[in-house]
Amino acid sequence: MSGEERSYQAEGIVLGARALGEADRIVRFLTREHGKLDAVAKGARRPKSRIGGRLEPAGRVEMMLHRGRSLDVVVSVEERSRRWAALVEPERLAVASLALERVDVLCEPGEPVPEIFALLDATIEAIAKSEHPHRFIARFSLRLLDLLGSMPPADRCCLCGDPLEDRSWLDASEGGMLDSKCRRPHREEIALDPEDRINFAALGRERGAGAAVEARPQAAAAIEALIAHYCARPLRVSALPGYAFGSL
Repeated sequence: MSGEERSYQAEGIVLGARALGEADRIVRFLTREHGKLDAVAKGARRPKSRIGGRLEPAGRVEMMLHRGRSLDVVVSVEERSRRWAALVEPERLAVASLALERVDVLCEPGEPVPEIFALLDATIEAIAKSEHPHRFIARFSLRLLDLLGSMPPADRCCLCGDPLEDRSWLDASEGGMLDSKCRRPHREEIALDPEDRINFAALGRERGAGAAVEARPQAAAAIEALIAHYCARPLRVSALPGYAFGSL
């Protein structure tokens, strides 16, 4: 294998990191070209490390990597965004951490997902500039599910396929909304009225064309239930407090 083949460039967003030995870190990235990957940043935990200071969570970087036997190694890093100073504000950091966690849990390693990369990058930028960053959570989460092929339709029952008219119920274990005929009252369900469903559908649309940017409380609760179901584990951050309704 030639030197050119053993080294490669990638643009990535830092999802997180963990310690390795006394001075190194294993850093997890979502890259535009290669999807999610782990790489070793040697010496990153040393106080004067140039690489370590450029690998803050949620940062977007351009890097050179060298293919290793088990993990690739970060050789050089250049920052492509300088948003860490804004993200250290507690609420922004909590919301950004939630977005990073959801991408980490739901995206498979080694699968390029350029649309999710773009979604995450734009959302982190918006969070870093906002005084009310929690307003982006519901839309980000539902767009993430849509790009992964897991967003349910908001206009028909996921079991019988009949149109939804009045009240419906989100059953995350069924992966969608149920009408009164198919719902199971003993199951954990979230009730949605027609306005909630309109808001839910708008949250999942691409920007423009009536897309919503903020969530009604019941739509937000439904999205959180779906995320928890697909993540298949408790989430570190509760997204529900502070949700409000609005449109883009």
